Amino acid sequence: MKDLWRDEDAGADDVAQLVYLSNLIGADVDLVQPGGGNTSVKLAEDDVFGERVEALVVKGSGTDLRTIAAAGFTHLSADRLATLRSSESMSDEEMMAIMRACMLFPDRDPVPSVETPLHSIIPHRFVAHTHDVATLSLSDTPSARENVERVYGTGVAFLEYLRPGFPLAKGMAERYADGLPEDATGLVMEKHGLTTWGDTVKDCYASLISIISRAEEYLAGREKRSFGGAAPALDGAGRREAAAGLAPIIRGELKRSVAWRPVLAFDDSPEVLAAVSSEGFAELAARGVMTPEHIMRAGRRPLVLPTNVPPTDVASAFAGFRADYERYLAANGQDEPIPDWLKVIAAPGVGAFFAGKDRRSALVAATCYRATLRAIAGAEAVEAFQSLSDADACEMEYWPLERRKIAAGLKVAKPLDGKIALVIGGASGIGRATAIRFAAEGAHVTLADLDLAGARSAADEINAASPERAHAVMADAGDPAAMENAVREAVLRFGGLDVLFYSPGVAPRLQPVAEMADEEVRAQLSVHYEGAVAATRAASRVMLAQGPSTPAGAGLRTSFGGRLIYNASKAAFAPGEGAAAYGAAKAALVHYARNAANELSRHGITANYINADAVDTPLFRSLVKERAESRGETEEATLARYAERSIFRTATVPPEAVADAALWLASNASAYTSGCVITVGGGAEAMPR
Repeated sequence: MKDLWRDEDAGADDVAQLVYLSNLIGADVDLVQPGGGNTSVKLAEDDVFGERVEALVVKGSGTDLRTIAAAGFTHLSADRLATLRSSESMSDEEMMAIMRACMLFPDRDPVPSVETPLHSIIPHRFVAHTHDVATLSLSDTPSARENVERVYGTGVAFLEYLRPGFPLAKGMAERYADGLPEDATGLVMEKHGLTTWGDTVKDCYASLISIISRAEEYLAGREKRSFGGAAPALDGAGRREAAAGLAPIIRGELKRSVAWRPVLAFDDSPEVLAAVSSEGFAELAARGVMTPEHIMRAGRRPLVLPTNVPPTDVASAFAGFRADYERYLAANGQDEPIPDWLKVIAAPGVGAFFAGKDRRSALVAATCYRATLRAIAGAEAVEAFQSLSDADACEMEYWPLERRKIAAGLKVAKPLDGKIALVIGGASGIGRATAIRFAAEGAHVTLADLDLAGARSAADEINAASPERAHAVMADAGDPAAMENAVREAVLRFGGLDVLFYSPGVAPRLQPVAEMADEEVRAQLSVHYEGAVAATRAASRVMLAQGPSTPAGAGLRTSFGGRLIYNASKAAFAPGEGAAAYGAAKAALVHYARNAANELSRHGITANYINADAVDTPLFRSLVKERAESRGETEEATLARYAERSIFRTATVPPEAVADAALWLASNASAYTSGCVITVGGGAEAMPR
C-alpha cells in the first residue's frame, strides 16, 4: 500500500485531519468501497451551551469516505456513549435512540453510523475501519485466526465474526475486557474488515499502511490460483452484441423477480471477464461476498448464467435461482424476499450485469463485486474462500436498520424513476429540452445526434445535476444503421429502453411544388420518416424483449411495455407554402405512428405524436430567416405574422412546453393513450382537421 500522506494537504485541526484521512482511504477501492468504512477522532470541544466536553467525532450514516467533508461527521458526547459500553444487551432501535441522545448538535449533524459503538470502545484518538481486500483475503477463510496470526503474530488483534453494530462492539468489549494487546496496532474482524488506530492521525494511517502492506506481501508470495480453467469468451464486438441482446431480457426477468424497475451496468473489463468466464467461478461465487456490507450493495451472491447462454434460456435460469433463494429463506426463517435480493448477473464468455435503482447504485454494486473477486482470489491463494454462513448472511439481508434505508431509496418519487429513454435529436431545441426534462423527472437518458458536441453539452448539463444520468452518442437520423446503433448504445449503457422520443430535424428548403428537387424529398423522408422507422424497429424489439406490461390496480398497467413518442409538427396536418417535402415526410411519420399504435399497444407499448408549431428552436429560426428573405421583409416582421395567427398571440412557443407534453406521454399516466396527437403551439391551423 502506497503512503500518499502530504502534510501540506492534511490541515491543522483534528477534524480537518480526519477528513483528509477519510478521503485518502475512500479514494482506494481496495481499502473501502462506495459508502463503506468509517473513521473517527476523540477530542474536546464546546457543546451548544458553550461547555467544554469530550466528544467522539465519527462518520455519519449515508456518507462516503471518498467525498466526505467536515459536515458529514457526527459529534457525540463521549460520556453519554459510555451507556453503550456498559449495556449487556440492546436492540438496534435502542442503540440508535441512545446515539441520537448523545449527539451534541442533533439539528446539524447526520445520524451516527451503526459502527459508532466500536469507535467509542477503542481508547485511541484516531480510528479507521476498512473493508480492504488484503486482510479480508486472510479472514475470509476457514482458518481465519491462524492465517492472521501467521502474518502478524500478536501485532494485530483478532475478533471472530459478529454482526456489525452493537453485537460487534459488545463482543469486542468482552473479548478485550482487560484492554487491547499493548503491541497491537489494529484489529482484524473475521469476514468483516480491519480497524486501525493511533494517537495521531499519521500514526493511524501508518498502522493502516503497515498492516495492509504485510498482508499484500504475504499474498504476493503465495501461489496464485485462478478461478479455474477459462471458458470460451467472445471477442469485444461479440460481447457487446451478446450483451445488447441479453440486457433487455435480464432486465425484464429482474423486474419480475424484484420489486423495482432496474437499471443495469454492463462490465466486460478483463478482471471481470476472466473471473466469470472461468470454469470454477459458479462454485466460488455461490459462497457469497467478501464483507457483510456488500450483501446490501451487491446482493448475497450472483446469478451465474450458463456459458454463452441463448436468450431463450435466461428465464429458466432466473426461475431456478429464485427457487434456490426461496429455499435459503425458508431454511433461515424468512418468508418474503427482500425487494433488491438480486443485483449481480454473470454471463460467462460475455461479462457481468450489475443492477440498481439507478446507474450510480448499479456501479456501486459493480465496484463492490470486483473487490469481492479480488478477495476470492486472495483467499484461494491463502487457503480457500469462505464467506458468511447462510444464517449470518440472512441476518444481514434482513437487518432492519439497513433495510429501512434501502427501502426508502427504492421508493418511486418521480414519474420517470427507473425508466430509460433515448432521445433522437437531443443536441438542441425540442430534443435537448425534452432530454433535460426526462432526466429531471427520474429517467436515464441517451442523447443521440449528428451534433455530438451539442449532445454531450446537454448530457453534461444533466450529469452535473444528477451524475451518471445521461450520455451522448453520435447518430445520423438519416442512416438506419446509426439508428440501430443508437438503440444498442442506450441498452449497453443502461440495460434496456422504455421511452423513444424521436425529434431530429432537417430544415426544409423552401421550394414550390413545381420546382421541388428530388434530393430535398429524399433528405426530408430520410430524416423524418425512414429514420423513425429504423429507430422504432430497434426500440420496439428491445421493449418487447423486456416483456409486456401487465394490468395492475385501478386498471393501470405496470412492468415494462414502452413509450414511442414522435415530434410530428404542424406540417403534418396543415400545408406550409414551399415546404411540401417537409410536410409530406411528417405526414408519413404520423401515419406510421398510428400503425405502430395499432400493432404494439396490445403489448403495453404506446405510440403517440406531438403536433408542435412555432417552437423556438434553431430549425425554426432558420425557417423564419428563409421566409423573411423570400418575402423581402425583416425576420421581426415574419415573427409578427406568426404572432398574429397565434391563438395565444405569441410568435413562438418555448421548447420546454413540448417537453411537458412529452413527459406526460412518457409517464405511466398515459398508459391508455395510444395513437393520439397532442397539440403544442399557438396556431389555429396547427389543430388537426
